[in-house]
Amino acid sequence: MDELEFRRRLYANPKDPGADIRKSMAGHPANEKFFNDINQFEKRLDSALHVSVPDNLASNLILRQTLDSHRQQSKKRRWHLAVAASVAFAVGIGVQYFTASPVYSSTADYSLAHYYHEQGKFDDSDGEGITLATLNDKSSDMNVRFKDDIGSIIAVKDCYFDGMDSLHLVIRGQYDNVTIFVIPKVKHLSNTPQFADSKVHGLTRQFKQGDVIILGDKRESLGQWQQKIDDTIEWSI
Repeated sequence: MDELEFRRRLYANPKDPGADIRKSMAGHPANEKFFNDINQFEKRLDSALHVSVPDNLASNLILRQTLDSHRQQSKKRRWHLAVAASVAFAVGIGVQYFTASPVYSSTADYSLAHYYHEQGKFDDSDGEGITLATLNDKSSDMNVRFKDDIGSIIAVKDCYFDGMDSLHLVIRGQYDNVTIFVIPKVKHLSNTPQFADSKVHGLTRQFKQGDVIILGDKRESLGQWQQKIDDTIEWSI
């Protein structure tokens, strides 16, 4: 078999088991090297085509799309306000109504998706300077205040919880960060008192004025965090 035929056969089938292929490699270092090189390339190509899909990929993609949609809506509303407040109000409400349709069936599903979407974005040093006064200033938009410290706060920010303005807290836990959502009463998502996946568990504490959702590592005792919330939270409506 000449070199051209040898290479043509291997291009068509890098693992060609033919006796004539093996014979062409015997005593021909260049042919043997070509055989090894093309099979090594085949292995790398096969590895690249079999990338494992990360856990919760679908949920994270849906959540990212929802959050990106909200950011775009916010930008549009600010621009319209600069032109004419009355027109911006009508357009903003209309856009939000038609584009922010729910994609989750329960607060548990959305909470887990949101948790994983922002996992790793908060550093332990981020919370330096966050006091009880800072927390209450942020939570005032939700008609909520806290009578006492609830823990070492890493982050507190306004949150877009599946179409609802909410409050997002990240607190230093015993094993990992604990996430707390304070949300208004919701009708389009079902409530789940307790929920979990393979890594995280959560619970929902229902109040008359709104709900508090707490998530953390499965080793974390969420009951103590629920008790802290019960002891310190005050609703003004």
